[in-house]
Amino acid sequence: MEKLEIKYQKNSFHMRTPYGFTLIEVLIALALLTIIMGAVYTSFFSVNRALDRFDKVSLKYHEARTALDIMKREIEGALVKNPRSEDENKVSAGFVIKDRDILGISASSLELTSYSFRGNSLITVSYFVTMKNGNLSLIKHESPPVFKEKGYSLDFMEDIRGFSVETMFNNTWVKTWDTATTGKLPEIVRLSIEFDDNGKIVTLSEYAKPKVGTKL
Repeated sequence: MEKLEIKYQKNSFHMRTPYGFTLIEVLIALALLTIIMGAVYTSFFSVNRALDRFDKVSLKYHEARTALDIMKREIEGALVKNPRSEDENKVSAGFVIKDRDILGISASSLELTSYSFRGNSLITVSYFVTMKNGNLSLIKHESPPVFKEKGYSLDFMEDIRGFSVETMFNNTWVKTWDTATTGKLPEIVRLSIEFDDNGKIVTLSEYAKPKVGTKL
């Protein structure tokens, strides 16, 4: 009887009691929990970074489309003669496209006088590209056609990869135009803005036709 009792006590030492877990089981549970939490943590931040990139790219598309739409409206209201000018033979408003580049990147400039789409007032508007902190920005300057020095400038769109303004001449797209030479507005204008979409250069374009007048 004594031998059987001793054997039972030895075996019972290795059995799990109904009151808790062994140290090995606790360590295994902690290890599994750590692995699961690490996977959840990594997935959460990966999704968060992806959403952040998506928001930035979506905002860039929205900014480009808005900028092109504003320029299109201004071109549609462009004119080459200021109706408020006393001298009917004097060209007091014009439409000028200049071909420029910055470090080999297209950076056209555009200047025109137009009826503001926000009202009936005349404005002289110019668009040009400049380098800021290593990035290209599209700048807009707006002023009354008589007092250009009283205008203001603003960052129209930041961090672009190119801006081009073209018009059709002899069935060919060209990047220069000056009403002082041509005596008329271009028949059609193509506006293009380039920007980065996660390492891929995207180009959005818009076409505009002046509607107010085409000749001096």
